[in-house]
Amino acid sequence: MSSPVILEDLQEAFPGWCIWRSSAGRLWATRNGRRLSQYEIDHGLCQTIDADDVAQLAEQLREQEAAERAL
Repeated sequence: MSSPVILEDLQEAFPGWCIWRSSAGRLWATRNGRRLSQYEIDHGLCQTIDADDVAQLAEQLREQEAAERAL
């Protein structure tokens, strides 16, 4: 996958997440449609993540997907 460069690209690349920019300019992503179990949280999954820029958020989203596959 190429590196997403705009929020729409990021949303398309990670459809299981709702992604937005806060009024302070920080990027956020939260999982769509389900709550994580305590087991999943204990094993590194996050319900919501944030980052300074699109590249950082994309990396965190890739890490979350990898952690989820590992479970």
